[in-house]
Amino acid sequence: MRFNYIVYPQARKKIDSSGLEKKIKKASSEGIFPYFGHTLNSDIISIVKEMVQEGYFKTLPKEEKKHFTENLNKAFTDRKNNKWKVHRNNQIIEESAEAEDFYLMIGWLASFILSKEEIWDYRKFGFSSINDFVGSIGASIWSSNNQDFRGGYEWITKTPNGRVIQSNISGDSNLDLRIYQTDLTPDKTIDPTGAEVSYRPELEKDRKCVAAYHSTEQNFLIGVLKWIHQQKISSEMLSDNGKPLINYAFSLGYKIGNATECFDVNISKKPIIELINFYDPIPILDENYSTDKPIFDFIMTITGDYFGMYIGSNKELMFSFERKKEIKPKKEIELSFQPEDADHLLKGIGYQAMKGLGRTAPQKLISLIDYRFSGEMDKDLEAFKQK
Repeated sequence: MRFNYIVYPQARKKIDSSGLEKKIKKASSEGIFPYFGHTLNSDIISIVKEMVQEGYFKTLPKEEKKHFTENLNKAFTDRKNNKWKVHRNNQIIEESAEAEDFYLMIGWLASFILSKEEIWDYRKFGFSSINDFVGSIGASIWSSNNQDFRGGYEWITKTPNGRVIQSNISGDSNLDLRIYQTDLTPDKTIDPTGAEVSYRPELEKDRKCVAAYHSTEQNFLIGVLKWIHQQKISSEMLSDNGKPLINYAFSLGYKIGNATECFDVNISKKPIIELINFYDPIPILDENYSTDKPIFDFIMTITGDYFGMYIGSNKELMFSFERKKEIKPKKEIELSFQPEDADHLLKGIGYQAMKGLGRTAPQKLISLIDYRFSGEMDKDLEAFKQK
């Protein structure tokens, strides 16, 4: 089953400038679009018959009809030999077509906002082919109709190697911390009919996640604070002893989550235990993403394994999934954040807590920040070492 699609900037710009984006938003707000569940081949066949009966294919230009319909039929009946092809890093990633893809490729989703006279008139809207036009419109409709109801703090970063990454800090339905990254880079994409298009299904390689278990937001925040301190990263949110971050959090308003931990507001003015390893460095990975140094900063998972926190050769903050019974020097990187992501990470933690998306009461996170910059932490750590 297909879950999501990525629409490239060149298509989004055309959709927005032509007024189609307004149509999509209006139709979405009015509940016109269907709910997308598991799709059978018979569902697609029935939809095509309905479109034929309603006259949608009568307006398809004759000089393009044969090519368009024959390639669609071939892609639908022989998916093994007609796959999505995404060109990335001098390689081609192949993705099998799913039945849901044909909602887009046959023009059915586009028909919800376009008339029979408009739906194939791709040139009018600045597109170079029917396939790209109806597919990009369909992908935009799909995205508008499948927004994550939980939300979260979201931002986009361009990496040094030119990849476009969307990051999101939120929580799942159980309020366990979730940190997502999705690769939105507009790679050259060939759809199953053989046409180059300006969108793609979200690939397994596009989406990565740190999936934590229970109240792990404090560990996440401490790791980010350590990374910023250790690498001397400039942070507006931590200027003036962290007041901008605290003020940002309070500006959001507070919505308490529905987990037991959200009601635990018993905080320590001196959370020395949580910060006992603040000056123990986060390991720096070599060019092979390896290290034999121990870690103090990690986020636990439901299995008892964890995501270790490391620093890359370009000051990146990296997360690597580790099995506690099999710690290997070479790390498989799940997520990576650039130094310019630092303030977004801090704001994301604040947003997640204040909006009730996680299990940790924001008072606990604020007390950590206050204590970190109070001057008391350094005194207490020095006293602890002398014992």
